[in-house]
Amino acid sequence: MSIDNFPKLLESILRKKGATTEDIEALADAGIQSKEDFVMIGDTRTLIEVTDMDIEIAHVIMQWALGTQAASLAVTETVVKQEAVVVESADVVKCAHCQAKQPKDYKVGDLCLSCGLQAEPVHNCYWCLSTGPGQFCRSCGAEFVASSDYEVALQLKLEGESKSAIGKLVKEMTAVQKENIWAKIRKGR
Repeated sequence: MSIDNFPKLLESILRKKGATTEDIEALADAGIQSKEDFVMIGDTRTLIEVTDMDIEIAHVIMQWALGTQAASLAVTETVVKQEAVVVESADVVKCAHCQAKQPKDYKVGDLCLSCGLQAEPVHNCYWCLSTGPGQFCRSCGAEFVASSDYEVALQLKLEGESKSAIGKLVKEMTAVQKENIWAKIRKGR
C-alpha cells in the first residue's frame, strides 16, 4: 500500500507524534489504516517488529493509540522494583541501641542478646514518679529524660515548669546551666 492511500488525518497525527515519511510508509505497508489497527498491534515491541520504527517514536505513537494508561502498562518492559514490606506484630520489641529483635520471652529490663545493653532502658518519670520503658511515661505521658538529668528535671518541676517543657529544657541546657540547678538542689538538702 502506498502512502498516497494512507488516511490524511492519521498521517498528520503520526507526523505530530514524530513519525517520518519512512515510518508512515512502513505503517501503510503493514496495513495500518486507523487508530484501531494500533489496538490490534497491542504494544510498542510489536509495532517496532512490524515497522522497524525508532523505539521512542513507536512508544509515543502507542501511547496515543492505546491511551496513556493502557500504553504505559503494555509498553513498559522494565519491571518496577518495589521494596518488600515487612509487617511485624505489635508485641515485637527491638533494642533501643542496636535495633536487634528481642526474643518472645523478653521482659522489660532484660539485656539485648546482640549488643549486651539493656534493650529497653527503664526510666523514672520526673512528673508522676512512676517507672517504665520507652521514651514517654505510660502513666502521664511526660517525655523521659536521661537518668543523669532526673534530679534536674525534678527541680524544674518544683520551680513550676510545665510537663511538656521540662524534657525540652533539659535537652537544651548547657553543662553550666545544669550545674547551677545542681547547686540549688544541694543547697535545698
